[in-house]
This record gives sequence, C-alpha cells and structure tokens, in this order.
Amino acid sequence: MRLVSWQRLSTQVVIMQVAILVVTMVAGFGIFQWNLKRQLYGQYEQRSLMLAQTLASQPSIIDAVVHGLPGGEAQRLAMAARHRTGALFVVITNAEGIRYSHPHPWMIGLPVQDDPEPPASESFRTGKSWMGIQEGTLGAVAAGKTPLKYQGKLAGEVSVGFSVAKVSQQLASTLPSLAIYLLGVLAVGVLAALGLARRLKRQTFGLELGEIAGLLQEREAMLHGIREAVLGYDRGERVILANDAARRLLRLPPDFLGRPLQELLPPGRLGDIVRGEISGSDLLVLADDRVLVVNRMPIELEHRRHLGWVVTFHDQTESETLKRELDEAIGLTEALRAQSHEFANRMHTLVGLVELGQYGEAIRFVTDVSAARDALTEQLKAGIRDPKLVALTLAKSSLAEERGVQLRVAADCHVAADLTDVTAVLTVAGNLIDNAIEATAQVPGPRWVELTVVSAGENLMIRVRDSGPGVPDDMREAIFTDGFTSKSSPTGARRGLGLALVWQITERRGGMVSVGRDGGAVFTAVLPGCLDVPPVSGSAPGADPLARPAGPAALPAGQAAP
Repeated sequence: MRLVSWQRLSTQVVIMQVAILVVTMVAGFGIFQWNLKRQLYGQYEQRSLMLAQTLASQPSIIDAVVHGLPGGEAQRLAMAARHRTGALFVVITNAEGIRYSHPHPWMIGLPVQDDPEPPASESFRTGKSWMGIQEGTLGAVAAGKTPLKYQGKLAGEVSVGFSVAKVSQQLASTLPSLAIYLLGVLAVGVLAALGLARRLKRQTFGLELGEIAGLLQEREAMLHGIREAVLGYDRGERVILANDAARRLLRLPPDFLGRPLQELLPPGRLGDIVRGEISGSDLLVLADDRVLVVNRMPIELEHRRHLGWVVTFHDQTESETLKRELDEAIGLTEALRAQSHEFANRMHTLVGLVELGQYGEAIRFVTDVSAARDALTEQLKAGIRDPKLVALTLAKSSLAEERGVQLRVAADCHVAADLTDVTAVLTVAGNLIDNAIEATAQVPGPRWVELTVVSAGENLMIRVRDSGPGVPDDMREAIFTDGFTSKSSPTGARRGLGLALVWQITERRGGMVSVGRDGGAVFTAVLPGCLDVPPVSGSAPGADPLARPAGPAALPAGQAAP
C-alpha cells in the first residue's frame, strides 16, 4: 500500500525545508528589526547630542542664560532651533536646573525635577555630556545633554530630544521592503526545495524511506547469507563491501572498508584477477589450499555510469576434489581393465605352455615376469628410503605401463635421510610424473618417463624427464599458472592445477621449479628442508648445491634442467 502524499519522502523534504526557511527568516527578521531599531536609536541619540553641543557653543545662548531671565531670549533661540531641526524639545537650564526654555511655556522657570538627588544624566550637575533613551515630561525620547559653560565655569545645560515615535515610524517605513525581499527569498527556497525533492525522488527511483530501509535489510541479508564470497570496490580501488564469506576466504581485517585493494590482497594471480589485470570469466585461482573460480563484473547505473566492480569467489575445492578423485577412479578402472586383460594374456600363455608340456619355459616365463617387477622394487628401496615415495613410484609405474609408457628410475637416485614433509614431496613428484605420462602417451615411438630423486643436505631435488613433445618456449611460464591446461577431463573437472600446486609448494618452501628440454620436457623441482638431516658444524652458509631462488624459472630452448 502506497503512503499518503504527506508521508512521502519528497513531501517531507519540501515541508522540512520550507519550515526551516520560515523559522530562519522569522528569526532573522526579528534580529534585523532589533538591530535596526538599536541603530536608529543610536543615530538619534548622536544627533541630539551634536545639536545640544552646537547650541551650547553659541555665545547668544550663553549670554541669554548668564544675563537673561527664564523665558526671554533663551526661549526664542530654543524654539527657533527646535523648528529648524525637527526636535521634540530644546530645553536650556541654568546652573541650578531652572528651565529657561521649554516647548510648554508654563514649565519655564521650574526646575528640571523636584528630586533632591538628580540623576547623573543631568549635565548641569555633572558637567559631562550624556545621551540615551529617557522618559520625560514629553514621553520617551532619544535625548542628548551637554553642559553650558561661561568663562570656564558651569553655567547650565542644553538638552535636545527627538521623539521615539519618529524612530518607530522610520523603522516601520523600512520593514515592508524587507518583508517583500524575505518573501522573495522564501519563494526561491520553496522552488529549490521542490527541485531537490524531485531530484531525490529520481535518484531513489521513487522509493520511500520505509522501502529503502527494507531494501537495505534485504540486501544485507542476501549479501551475508549466500555462500559465495562477494567483494566490491569503487573506481579508486577502495573496498566498499565484502560479505562474511569474502572476509573469511580473503582474510580481510576488521577495518577493510575504504582501504585500497593493494593493502588487502597479496601480490599474485588472485590480486591481478580482482584488479582486472587478468580478464576473463570463471578464472581458476589457487588460494592456499582452496580452489576458487573468480568472476569480475562492472557496477553500472542508469546512463551507463560506472561506479566500480564486484568480484565473486566460488569455492570449488570440494567439487573439484571429487571430480579429480572420479577422474583417478576412472583411470584406475581403465588401468585395472588393461591389467586384467594383460594378466589374462599371461595366464593364457602360461596355460598354453603347460598344455604343451613346456614346463621349463613356463617356469622361466613366470620368473621373468616377476623378476622385472622385483628389480624395480629393489632399486627403489635401495635409492629412496621413504616407503611412501617408493609406493607412489610403483603405482605410477603400473599406470604408465598400462598406458604404454615405460617409467624408469635413474641409477643415481639417492635419498640419504628420512622425509620430514612427505605430503609436499608426494604432491610434487606425483603431479610431475602424471603430467609426463599424459604428455608421453600422446606421441608415437619410444615412450618413456625417467624419475630422478637426489638429496643434498636437507634439500631434495626431483627431476622428471620424458620423451614427449616438450614444452614450447612461449608456454614455459604460463604452464605454472592456475587453470592452464591443454587437456580435457571426462568428468568435467578443471584441469591445470597440478603444475600450479607444484609451483605453489616450492615457492612456499623457498625452493624452485623449472622446465627445460632434452629431447622431451625436463621438469626440475628443488624442495628445501624436506629431509631430517642433523646440522653439520662448520658448514658454510649457501654451500648447498641445490639451493635456488624461489619461483618458476623457464630454461632456454634446447637446454636441459640441471
């Protein structure tokens, strides 16, 4: 139900602004009137005093007071001055306060007042000039009084007064023009208020205060209720919003609002995508141990006015893990099917030899088949001490064999201590071997993958060579980027995470990973601090031959990794 007209935001804005204008103008009008009245009073007081001083300095008036009588020459001169200046009265007294002139003749000869203690305003007593508003026999007046002196002695007083009614009349003649001016200002203010209300209505899309509050509550509830992380920032790259999921996922501090992205996001692919340096949709990012799909969209209002960007982060770690596990299960199923087929072939061969009575050949056949496997196992046990790494290599060997690829172990493999970070080593070695097997299985001719694992102090070097097509020169840095792949998944899982994980693990440990060429591709990864080796006294820092700067490094074409 729509609000009645007087409850609308635009109507309330107009009413409030008009009310403020009216109150302000009434207060201003009162202050102006009071100030103008005070100024007019001051002007009339100054005028009265100046006229009194002028008359007190005239010799004729001094002579009329000193040598004349009340009502004589002094009354004539005072009345003439009164008519010329428009004063209400001009009163001249002697030193005793006896009036020598007055607008009312019957008051001539009477003292100024019968009070035995005259006020300090009477100059014939104080000998000093005075001006101010005074209530006298003629009503309220703006009076000015000055002493009259003869030969340096106080001889009397000249008092001049203007009626306060004149001040009120002059003030009243000024106020109508001021009122018209204020009404004009009020009219302009009302028009401005109407314009502002219309602009507010347009900017708020005609929504009222309750509706705006409701939308804000709904926006907050939706923003913080969704599982996807949402981050918004303005054109100056200052963060303006982030929901709870974004705060947790990006580890934002409590005071993130208004801060620039550069201070909140670490350098790398994630920050580059958020700032728009890497464009695209559904971009894959590895953030610590999470797999994120990032999208960046502009924020625009009407007339295509650009305000900033909003970035969404969809955490697909669980789903991608399930898809990759399904991929592995499918691969394992295929491997088992092929292994079952191969085992059936061997069993058929063995049964045929037995049926033919070739018992010696049957024994040699079985011995040769098991000897090849036992030789690889013994080689791995002798060169690599960790049983988990040995088991991984044997499993990859079976997988490679089923795909028509020979996985061989270099004769110089040697690990002199136990592994302290087995998970990191298995992840790096497994991903490098998997990539090599997949690349080699796609080419004709001899297909092989060679694994070399060598330790030096606390560091471990893992090298994987293959007879595949190799890595093009222009792709040697891009292959370590999150989501980069040239392969597809039967389950729809996102590929391109293996080498990105390898690079992330080596960088986190302060190691390095590089790619070169020696017939096929050669991947070399150095993992510092992976072996449980007691410190050797006297060893010089930096003497470790496997210590390398962090980050992926591509070798020139035709040069093998060290």
